[in-house]
Amino acid sequence: MTDLSNFDPNSVDDLLERIFDDVKDVGKEWLNENSDVVGGYFRSLAEAALQTRFSLEAGKISAEYADQVLHMQQAAFRQTIKYTRFMTLVLSQKIVDTVFTIIAYVIMNKTGLNLFPELAKNT
Repeated sequence: MTDLSNFDPNSVDDLLERIFDDVKDVGKEWLNENSDVVGGYFRSLAEAALQTRFSLEAGKISAEYADQVLHMQQAAFRQTIKYTRFMTLVLSQKIVDTVFTIIAYVIMNKTGLNLFPELAKNT
């Protein structure tokens, strides 16, 4: 987020533009962070599935062992889904904080009142 200490929009459209720009940046950052995590896990899952298949075909492991391996992968994947649900909540909070930080600065810059001191730091 850029410096808001002098941000003084003249219209609702100016304020909305700033909010949308900053929220878009927050969303892009979140997507970049989390797509690597989820994408990496999908790759790991795909590799485990193929290695299990190849080992089964070659007779290196039993069907029971393959079943255990894939069920462990399933459990790990459930954890990944839970993580992404949590990260979505983190994104929601970041969006709320971003929007209200901008609003807090708009009010503070014009009136001197800091209604959200946890978001708008006096400079």
